[in-house]
Amino acid sequence: MTLADFKNKMKYKLSSIYKTDELNSIFFLISEEYLKTPRSKILLADEIELDSNKEKLFLDALDRLKKNEPVQYILGKTAFMDLEFKLNSSVLIPRPETEELVRLILKEDLDGKEILDIGTGSGCIAVSLAKNLPNAKVTALDLSEEAIDVAKENAKMNDVEVNFISADIFDYKSEKKYDIIVSNPPYITESEKVLMKRNVLEYEPKQALFVKNDDPLIFYKAILDFSKNSLVKNGKIYFEINQAYNNQIKDLSYDYGYYNIDCRKDLFGKYRYLQINNN
Repeated sequence: MTLADFKNKMKYKLSSIYKTDELNSIFFLISEEYLKTPRSKILLADEIELDSNKEKLFLDALDRLKKNEPVQYILGKTAFMDLEFKLNSSVLIPRPETEELVRLILKEDLDGKEILDIGTGSGCIAVSLAKNLPNAKVTALDLSEEAIDVAKENAKMNDVEVNFISADIFDYKSEKKYDIIVSNPPYITESEKVLMKRNVLEYEPKQALFVKNDDPLIFYKAILDFSKNSLVKNGKIYFEINQAYNNQIKDLSYDYGYYNIDCRKDLFGKYRYLQINNN
């Protein structure tokens, strides 16, 4: 089987699941990983023959893709902020929107500052900040031991120091003060599941995605409550948010005494980020 044969087979088998641009992206991700060849060469190598071992790798991946498994879990990794991150189904797949959140934070002067990432998952936020801010002191917290294990691997792989804490933000207390508290918490309501694709619903960790319809701001409340004693004067909180609850989260922040709040849109024009200034 040639690479071109596989590409045609993939399009035939998966066209009902993925759009053409998504299929092309998946094809290149698989080909780059399994052939250890850059995309520029793959574009010119359609007729490359796949030996039996390579053919098995490609066809096994195709079988998993047919079951809606995300390609990032199949490959066990993804790119985020130009860094490589290991992944498994115990952590969410990092999204481009979260990269934007990291870039917002990187506009701050954080040399030597204390940063806390709540609900770190794969560690994509914490590790990216530590990589780009070598003099900052980054701490990452998560309830899931499995997620902490993945995040620790990613910190080691990207050669950064991050202090990891396995704890539940709903009862975690600390005497430490932070200059920046950042979180991309679960914010999708149960009722929104009908709008989501199977590859998310069936494979990504539900506890990292969903909140109950009757308490959609539960994690924001917990983090704002924690910040009362743990955010320094003139410190900042950065949230990734559900646009549907933009005004409610701002009102909640007012209730906690934060009045300097900036809500920003993502690349798709949706209100996605809240920056709260403690001054």
